[in-house]
Amino acid sequence: MGEDYTDQFFYSLKTNSVLSHNSRFIYDLMFECDANKFHIWLNTAKFMSLVRTDKTALSDVTINDTIGRDFRFELGAFNPDSNSFGQWWDTLSAQPSSAGKVYIIYLGKDALGAPIGYMKMKVNNFTGGSYSITYSSLTSTDSTTILVEKDITRNYAYFSFASNSVLSNIEPAKSDWDLCFTRYTIIFYEPDFTLPYEVTGVLHNPSHVTAYMDSTVNFDSMRIADVNFSRLQTRRDAIGYTWKKVENVTSNFSYNMNRHYSYFIKTGEDSYYKLRFFDFYRDTKTGYPAFEFYQL
Repeated sequence: MGEDYTDQFFYSLKTNSVLSHNSRFIYDLMFECDANKFHIWLNTAKFMSLVRTDKTALSDVTINDTIGRDFRFELGAFNPDSNSFGQWWDTLSAQPSSAGKVYIIYLGKDALGAPIGYMKMKVNNFTGGSYSITYSSLTSTDSTTILVEKDITRNYAYFSFASNSVLSNIEPAKSDWDLCFTRYTIIFYEPDFTLPYEVTGVLHNPSHVTAYMDSTVNFDSMRIADVNFSRLQTRRDAIGYTWKKVENVTSNFSYNMNRHYSYFIKTGEDSYYKLRFFDFYRDTKTGYPAFEFYQL
């Protein structure tokens, strides 16, 4: 993945191979492609967030509309209840009808940790299998309208503000991949504050993978009989990042492995796997997850 975790990888357990990889910085939005799903997601790998405004005209929205407002981060669990955009539509019958509200989108951070900037955007409608969005920079009087078409072979259609285009080569066909090694955002909840934070870990395919962590059964002795089917989770960060832990935070920042953490994984072929991680380094450099897995 690289020391700055620039690249993300889509992996197949069935074929034991990386199917594709790309920079986590090249897209901004993910549009759901399933027939009855219409959520729009921020690229959580870029630490993106947004403000929901009550305004309906892009020209009425300025940076002042962010003052004192709640920036909503996109979290790696990808739970609809915590989706940053929320329900952008008023009603949902044969197709959604847009509420027409404007969103101010913080574009996150680049590979060096520098802020990328802001955009403002509204969803116009969904018709004919495509989302229509209009967007502009916060300071521009010009706007752009673009259609984002659903692709039923993929989980999401990916869009980039920088290139003003839909990107077709981010994610493999949804029937092919299982795990995505990437960065994503979480929230640390402390007694006196909450802290959005970027972590490096694994998100699974939302269309046909479920998983959970187990620390009670020895990895080598794990069998299909040990699977607790009721614990299998749909949330995309069920494998997540806790297979490693941070040591020496105040001095020599480093990672150690939670080698007793094992993961049961079920894929769409009704196949079950056990998986564990044993390293995050190569030649003293981080960003190289190493793992083993077996089909049960």
